[in-house]
Amino acid sequence: MTVKVRFDGEVREYAKGEKVKDSILKLTETALAQALEGFHRRMIVIEGDTTRKAELAGILAGAAARTLNGIIDELVRKRLRDEGEDRIEVLYATDALGEETFGRKRYEAFRKHFDVLAGSNVEVQAVTFKHTRDILGRTYDLLVLDMSYDYSPNDLGRIIETVRGGGLIFILAHPFEKWKNMWTGFHKSLVTPPYTIDDVKKRFNRRLIRKFTEHEGIYIITEAGKAKKKPRRSKSQARIRARKNVPIPDETVFPRELYEMALTEGQVEVFRAFEELVGNKGMLVLTADRGRGKSVSVGIAAIGLALALKKHTRIVVTAPEPENVQSLFRFAEKALERLGFEPRVVEEKGIIKGVQAEGVELRYYRPVEGYRESADLYILDEAAGIHVPILHRYLNKGRVVYSSTVHGYEGAGRGFSVKFLKKAREKRDFKELHMDEPIRYAGGDPIERWLFDVLLLDAEPVELTDEDYKLIENKEVYLEEPDLDDWFENDREDLRNFVGIYILAHYRNRPSDVALLADAPHHKARVLRLKNGKIVTALQIAEEGNIPRKVIEKMVKGYKPRGNIIPDMMVKHHMAKEFARLRGYRIVRIATHPDAMDMGLGSRALELLEKEAKERGLDWIGSGFGASEELVRFWVRNGFAVVHLSPARNPVSGEFTAIVLKPISERAEKLIKKANDEFRVRLTEWLGDTHRELEPEIARWLFETPFGEAVDYPVYLTDVQRKRLDAFTGKVLTYDTVVDAVKPIVKLYFLDGWMKPYLDERQIKLLIYRVLQAHSWKEAAELIDRTETFTMIEVRDVIRGLWYYYKRIISKP
Repeated sequence: MTVKVRFDGEVREYAKGEKVKDSILKLTETALAQALEGFHRRMIVIEGDTTRKAELAGILAGAAARTLNGIIDELVRKRLRDEGEDRIEVLYATDALGEETFGRKRYEAFRKHFDVLAGSNVEVQAVTFKHTRDILGRTYDLLVLDMSYDYSPNDLGRIIETVRGGGLIFILAHPFEKWKNMWTGFHKSLVTPPYTIDDVKKRFNRRLIRKFTEHEGIYIITEAGKAKKKPRRSKSQARIRARKNVPIPDETVFPRELYEMALTEGQVEVFRAFEELVGNKGMLVLTADRGRGKSVSVGIAAIGLALALKKHTRIVVTAPEPENVQSLFRFAEKALERLGFEPRVVEEKGIIKGVQAEGVELRYYRPVEGYRESADLYILDEAAGIHVPILHRYLNKGRVVYSSTVHGYEGAGRGFSVKFLKKAREKRDFKELHMDEPIRYAGGDPIERWLFDVLLLDAEPVELTDEDYKLIENKEVYLEEPDLDDWFENDREDLRNFVGIYILAHYRNRPSDVALLADAPHHKARVLRLKNGKIVTALQIAEEGNIPRKVIEKMVKGYKPRGNIIPDMMVKHHMAKEFARLRGYRIVRIATHPDAMDMGLGSRALELLEKEAKERGLDWIGSGFGASEELVRFWVRNGFAVVHLSPARNPVSGEFTAIVLKPISERAEKLIKKANDEFRVRLTEWLGDTHRELEPEIARWLFETPFGEAVDYPVYLTDVQRKRLDAFTGKVLTYDTVVDAVKPIVKLYFLDGWMKPYLDERQIKLLIYRVLQAHSWKEAAELIDRTETFTMIEVRDVIRGLWYYYKRIISKP
């Protein structure tokens, strides 16, 4: 069907009265016609310094809403929008909506004209960037994105993707020449002592502006009505094609009504895969790029599975954030309604946390909680945003579905495939599906291409050859500080390779990480290159320290200076005010090409960075990271000392955060050794309380020290305690009656230096778990996979050896 996309006379008269040129109306008509015909999106950027740009957006968006309203029934018939979606949905996003704010004034200027022209069948939702998580899972026809003052790249990625095919996006921007040299609120958040706002770069904004001009499907006008970038030819009608019919299998386990909800063949494949989980328990891995209907499909299929099991079915849903699963819950609700149920939605502050109906219960749990629940099905959505050890906790579940975005603003990336699935294959069989076809808009959408490009969402590392592996084996690499001005201004492939390594190697990346690298004055990049120029290791570092004395005194009283994580920790937790005066590199992220891991590149990069730090007169190198056994071991083996561990686990990753330091200068060495000693003493106590649930295989590496010396920490035993220890090791007394005497001996072992007695890994973990963390004999036996009797004998034997070694050096009170 061909529809006319031409604004009516009333609109044109109104626009004329508001001094809007007819050429601008025609540009908007053309953009809308192109969007409708291709089931794509189009963008109109309005440059301006006054509220006029918001007024112009109100007139153009109002005219577009009025036109869409006239064909909404046809769009439903063509399955380009769902049944019941009979209103035009508009989203207005800005930095502020409070009274007397400029953001509010622009919003009111927009509504002043929009409400006159759009008609009654329209719903406008206004949201600040701070609350954009509230719109995840929603779909809009029109978007007005006010980027006049403040925005973050995370906001950009999240908001743009809510617009459906056939829709328009209006960007309110400053004049480009002015914008190139402006600081936004995001920039102000990057200021850290001793830097000022003048030190903040503007690389990301310049990249964004350039991408507006480079990509197809984006038109640029000024608030005065000048078209700076316009369509090649005008278009006033659109041939609207129906979404292609999706064949439904003749025989299905799930009700056909659910299959009729599918909009792509990829969704049908997901339903079929879920059907296989009915008779046989199993594991399914589902991946897709953003906008492919992954979460929607899982939500519908989960209901099909629940009904096919023909019993009360409990489904655990988890994801890094509850906002990630709003589409899943909404379509689970729609599926139930379609089948005649009356679902009950459980909400907290507007966020869906669960959906229930007769015989069916879906409930959201945080990743670190979900695996503890009993359920018939476990769904992990945006699984690549969940820490790998937590993902492994779900591997032994009967029915489990891992669903993840490959490229998207969640920043998941293929680290999920590289790090998790590789090991998962060793533990169990599973089916893997990938969804290619977009659902919210048609393939080849120019706005998706623009978004992926500007935010580097689809960045990939360089491909490695056999020749490259030989260079790596021979350590023919060098450390380089890249020219970030060149990378960003000239759109170098190196930038994509650099970011691509993080996407594949890390479990959590965000678009704002790129902007931080581009503009933060204290953030720098380093790369490890092969001699042929290929980047194999990426480092992002932050310069910290050199804090003015006045600021340090404020820190002692609770002030937290931005961007100085390690000095702040040392001042507050180790009372080391002088450390904040020292200068150092905090390694924000270090990642090696996923095809060259475990080949020593990370350690080589640290070695060369340390050499650079010495040459530049720095005092220390450090890092903060989620404490997994693999990472703590990596840092400790590279000569770093652990100086802090967060008291609580990260609610998403389930990890405690560790901070490590390596001294460069003599001044730093004294302070860091003292902090390391203090930390080890604290850990012996924390393991029985704050960190009682810390994995012992991690704790054993936290006790390791690069300094090699025992902690100067007096341990006392009374005469009676000594005699009771002799009685315990002589099999006269039981462990439970001599814990008070055993603990000091075990503490002494973990606070000792390189000359301490040899214990194997099992014995070390057993001492931590049973003695310092006070877990039961049953739990301790399960840890080492032995009987309780064997475990008791093992503990006695270990303590006997330690007591024999230490009894002559332990002081009497």
